[in-house]
Amino acid sequence: MFNFSNPIIGLFFLCLMGFISQTYAQSEINGVVQDKNSLIPINGVNVYLNEKKTGASSNKAGFFQIKNLTPGIYQLSISHIGYTDTIFQINTTESQHLTIFLSPDSIEMASVVVTATRTPTRMEDIPQRISKIEKETIEGYPATNTDNLLRMVPGINVNRSSGIFSRNSSVTMRGMPGASRSLILLDGVPLNKTAGGTINWHLITPDEIDRIEVVKGPGSALYGNNAMSGVINIITRKPQKKIQGIVSAGFGTYNTFKGQAILNGNRFENLKGIYWKLGGFYRQGDGYIIEPEDTRDSLNVNVYLKEGNLNGLLGYQFGPEQKLEIDYRFYKDKRGNGVKVFEKDGGYENFTDHNLRAGFEGYFKRTKININAFYFNENYYRQNENINNSGEYKLVDTETEKEDMGLWMTLSRSFGKKHFFSAGIDIKNGILDNQEIYRTSTDELYTDGNLIFTALYLQDEMNLAAEKLKLIAGLRFDYAMYYNGHFEIKNPTSKTGFPESALISYPQAGWLQVSPKLALKYFLSKSLNAFISASTGFMPPKLDDLAGSRKIRRGFKIANPELLPENITSVELGFDYSLADKLFIKPSGYFSRGDDFQYLVATGDYVDAGSDDPVPVYQRQNVSKVEIIGTELGLEYYITQKTKFTGSYAYNYSTIIEYNAPGDQNLTGKYLSEVPTNLVFLGLQWKNKIVDFFIDFTYTDDQWYDEFNTIIVDGYSLMNLRLSKNILKNLQLVLDIQDLFNEQYLDRKGYLSPGRFFMFEIKYLIN
Repeated sequence: MFNFSNPIIGLFFLCLMGFISQTYAQSEINGVVQDKNSLIPINGVNVYLNEKKTGASSNKAGFFQIKNLTPGIYQLSISHIGYTDTIFQINTTESQHLTIFLSPDSIEMASVVVTATRTPTRMEDIPQRISKIEKETIEGYPATNTDNLLRMVPGINVNRSSGIFSRNSSVTMRGMPGASRSLILLDGVPLNKTAGGTINWHLITPDEIDRIEVVKGPGSALYGNNAMSGVINIITRKPQKKIQGIVSAGFGTYNTFKGQAILNGNRFENLKGIYWKLGGFYRQGDGYIIEPEDTRDSLNVNVYLKEGNLNGLLGYQFGPEQKLEIDYRFYKDKRGNGVKVFEKDGGYENFTDHNLRAGFEGYFKRTKININAFYFNENYYRQNENINNSGEYKLVDTETEKEDMGLWMTLSRSFGKKHFFSAGIDIKNGILDNQEIYRTSTDELYTDGNLIFTALYLQDEMNLAAEKLKLIAGLRFDYAMYYNGHFEIKNPTSKTGFPESALISYPQAGWLQVSPKLALKYFLSKSLNAFISASTGFMPPKLDDLAGSRKIRRGFKIANPELLPENITSVELGFDYSLADKLFIKPSGYFSRGDDFQYLVATGDYVDAGSDDPVPVYQRQNVSKVEIIGTELGLEYYITQKTKFTGSYAYNYSTIIEYNAPGDQNLTGKYLSEVPTNLVFLGLQWKNKIVDFFIDFTYTDDQWYDEFNTIIVDGYSLMNLRLSKNILKNLQLVLDIQDLFNEQYLDRKGYLSPGRFFMFEIKYLIN
């Protein structure tokens, strides 16, 4: 036996135990790699220990892990294409968790997006056509409203025919009419109203925006309703410094005045702390007469404007990997409709919006959690007065309240190096409460209803064939339920066409929507890749069509509580080619087939609605199939670091291939209305010592006014210009000119555009 009291034997065992402890005392390093500017996790970063000749690659959550390290001091190398290489020493005596920030060093790496997969992903890895408008482009572009910025995106048609005096803007893409067929997000939450599908483009100004991401083609496999033609995500700027902001004032054509103030900042210590933002905007203008000169009369007056918003954000960052924030946005306006008979303000419209969002985002090693809760309330009031063809005066007040509330939750996690899995639950409830009060008769109309969506989606992003092949498979289940639908008419006269007072309650109805998606991209070389995708989309019926009955322009519309969603299936093929990180060419083509498209169908009945002759009765029904064949080409050329040329072309052939409604009107073979066949955009941005400028040219082709293809709206072309100059240290002068050559045109309603419009602005920059 060993004698442990012997000092030599004791020393031997002491050394042996020390050797064993050193042999088995192994550690690991792990962490997250993020973009230094945006704090977005970076996928595919090489993390390498030089002395050990071992390393790891970060996943989509930016997470990496290197195990089984013996204690020591090593050189850790961090590298990724488009970022500056980083090397630093690390002591592995104990396991460590690191947060590493990389600085972009090329144009290419401005291409991380979150909208396409609901997780941060490089654009080049996504097998779908994506466009992104960066902050630097937004700051230089001649935009009076946020939707103007989308003119730069291939295939998007922006209809703001009255400029800043437009009631709203219609933004459509991929050969489909109707703004409600595109889903619009603000910081990842939906702006489309469940009651009608439209959004208020005046809620946010261009100066508040960090970037805009556009995902083209059906996106219902990820986002559900309204994402038939694509998804547009407007992402606001987040505080980067202790305090920064803009204070500005501007004057322009038609006695237009604007003022804006935005302040934001953070109180970070070791990347922890609060951040905040406060902003306000006001604009007013006397406007102009939109009725063409040859059809004007004494009732036509200016379409004036008064609008303003207030917004605020408060957030807390628990570190570089988790944050919690809440933001609120208020908007109110008053817009004249260009007709005045007896009332002091004539006909006008007024929107009052309240938008509230609370969000949490967190990375926990390989897992990402994203939660957004939101509440939107919009109160709309319209005073409408006119004299009809019979010489009768009519004055009607319309009040509509729309509420949307919801909760969107996403959980994402990497599984090995080949799979990144996401799952989520979305809940959204929409409420409509509408009333029309006739002040020149006794008629009162009331409409209300609820529509709730509950959804579950699953998505797997796969890296195959040594990361040369990217594949995304997704599936979403939406269950929608329509309930509490009512329509009531009180004290009717011939002005509204109802024979007697009535209260109608509609039965509860529901439907299940299944939306799959499969897309893949193959990298033929570093500069050339190709993708193909197949996806589906749907647009739910509007609450107004489910429950509302009233007189409309062409006759009388009755509710259809059995209306179902529209559906579309699309296949797209595209290529991406780059040359020396200066020239980027992006062609694509797509074929779409739509079912159950909704149209107003004559029922064969007629009612007395106060006109000389009875008017026909219509009901919106799922009666048609459509087909869309389209191509688009996007081009970017960086002539120098400060000079960029952008060009795009889009072609759409959109037709009704089957129409199954009774009656004499057969729309089979007709073109879809409000769809220009050709769209062209050319833009040049140049930053220089004398004056920065951005000049663009847009062409919008002819389009049909109506589904019967009886009236064609002529195409038009416009040029817009922005000149800006920084003087002193914090002062900037900006001149915007919309419609540079004063090419006035008529819109689809026969109204005049504003023509050449100047806006001169002085900005004080707080850095």
